Amino acid sequence: MQEIQNTTFVIIGMDTAEDARIVKDRLYHMGGLGGVATEIVPGGPSRIHIKHKAEITQDRALIEEVLR
Repeated sequence: MQEIQNTTFVIIGMDTAEDARIVKDRLYHMGGLGGVATEIVPGGPSRIHIKHKAEITQDRALIEEVLR
């Protein structure tokens, strides 16, 4: 059985459910993800939680590029 990990990133500017949907859509197009959950904090630092296989390292620079 493969180990699943959760990686959390802080994201600025994700204030609404629509923002969260856009973020999820863009991240899923990257591939290599098992799931994406969002934690919205209006006016503050929201979070994205990415579930992935332990052997796949999430590339912060790639995620930033995908979310621009």
